[in-house]
Amino acid sequence: MAQNPAPMNRSALTLPRLLAARLLWYTGVAVLAVTALASQTPFSVAAVLWAIAVYIPLSMLALPLQAWLVLRRADRQPPTAPAPSWPCWLAAATGIALLALYHLRPWLVLAECGVLALLIAVDQALARREATRLLAHAAMRRPG
Repeated sequence: MAQNPAPMNRSALTLPRLLAARLLWYTGVAVLAVTALASQTPFSVAAVLWAIAVYIPLSMLALPLQAWLVLRRADRQPPTAPAPSWPCWLAAATGIALLALYHLRPWLVLAECGVLALLIAVDQALARREATRLLAHAAMRRPG
């Protein structure tokens, strides 16, 4: 009779996946930056690189804040549902609208803000996913 193997530690699986998703996203942003440099159009260099230059520090500064907020919420009862996804969709819709407005009225600031809003939308979606997983991880480790 075969004996069941020892259950795997779910936290050992969850945390590397969080890091992998975030690192994959930053790799995608780096590929976007290299593509913008290679295309040598005024739109790509000015709009995309400006948005990435603003986005990366904002994203890096938000990571410790997110971890602090999640750990602060971990002391309480875990939420039954994940955080709402409407802020992600709102940021994405705003970014697409700004890029569409850029084609109607060629102000480079509209394109810069549109690309930045799209980058922030993906970052918000990642933060929502990470917060849900971290809260589940904290709930598993809580005694009781």
